[in-house]
Amino acid sequence: MRFLHPDQIAYWYKKSLQRSGYKELYAFARDFWKDLVRRGSYAIPPGFVARLMERFMSVPIGEKEPVRPEFPSEDEYLEKIRSAEGADRLEGIFLLTGADRDTVVAQGIFQQIIERLPPFQHDALVFSDSDLEKSFAQAQAIPGGIDVDAVLEKIYARAIDDFARTDFRFYADDIFEIGHPGLFERPADRLFFRRMTRTMKGISFWTRSVFTLKEESSWVVAKFGEPLVLPLGGYDELSNKGTLSSLVPSELAYIDENMAFDLFDYKLIENQLTYFKRDSGAVFRIRRDVLLKVGLTEFFEHERHLGMLFAWCFNFAEKLIETFVKDMVQVIIAVDGYKPSSLDDACGFFRHFLHEKRLDGRIRLVTGYSDEQLGQELRTNSQNWVFSRQKTGYGIHVSVDFPQTDDFAALNQDEQERILGTLINNAIERMVKNADSPS
Repeated sequence: MRFLHPDQIAYWYKKSLQRSGYKELYAFARDFWKDLVRRGSYAIPPGFVARLMERFMSVPIGEKEPVRPEFPSEDEYLEKIRSAEGADRLEGIFLLTGADRDTVVAQGIFQQIIERLPPFQHDALVFSDSDLEKSFAQAQAIPGGIDVDAVLEKIYARAIDDFARTDFRFYADDIFEIGHPGLFERPADRLFFRRMTRTMKGISFWTRSVFTLKEESSWVVAKFGEPLVLPLGGYDELSNKGTLSSLVPSELAYIDENMAFDLFDYKLIENQLTYFKRDSGAVFRIRRDVLLKVGLTEFFEHERHLGMLFAWCFNFAEKLIETFVKDMVQVIIAVDGYKPSSLDDACGFFRHFLHEKRLDGRIRLVTGYSDEQLGQELRTNSQNWVFSRQKTGYGIHVSVDFPQTDDFAALNQDEQERILGTLINNAIERMVKNADSPS
């Protein structure tokens, strides 16, 4: 294996940019390409990086050539990425996060996108980090035996072939990871997330039950209720003010997915959209604090089991919030007992996950709290519930415990998920039956 010299690296960089229609990249784009190279993507063309960034960002990426030369193979590969299944959601990620204008945020997202693409490869493109830095100080860029046009054609031919062979697409988990790059700074985070989400999907299949809530007793309403004015009853009139839930459906006809800024966007900004105005009335939201307490054993030393636990806790908390949708529900997940070696990392990721899902205001994770400390976390003016194996001495207790036996570990994953989903259903059903309890 021969390493390229700095002057050869400089020639590869400049010639690749010219083929893609650029004279030079601005600092943020150039540094991003250099970072990709340091991570091992030696053969990724800087011109490709520039054009990919240009596709999703509204800020200029670099200084362009007056006329971009034809480059069919690069055009074809970029088009394959653009038309891949799930790729239509990428533009929304950039707009929602502001990454279409924020060069710092954008780099993390592009990193996630490029990591998922089949790797760019060419045997002639290998060089050291030190020579990469030296190449940008070169007064001249010397070919040194490199036919950049031939190298680029070989790179793209292989990339296009790999793209088709792997039936490349952006899955739902990919879209979430791409949109939340800060969650996945370590490879272990992605592995834990995928273990957790795989179990979440399986459990959610068994927690599709819809519970019929009883009307709360006047005592519960008086002690734990908080009045809230909500739109109730039928439609009253039309208005230019309202929420998206009250939007007149015909207004959606103004959306044009082929335009970056369509007539719907214009009418929204100018307050010209039409909404239904509804009669309003008051309902009482009940303050409910829920403690989900799990005592850990050596069972959770296996990282897969730890991922399963947090999936179960998240599904449990989400189902509670969904069931008591009109109420002010807060869930505290408390783990104690044995401390697995991966617990701190898993807890850190889970807290970050809740934050990225914008649920950290309603779902909290705590570790190492005594029963007395946990009791102090529950509001005194709320109806308090405790889901745990043993009673804690406060709140309405519902007996539930995550299975941690060898027999449970020996079951296949589908059966484990069925059992965990059934635990959630049964526990929430008992809560629903006693939701009008005064204590």
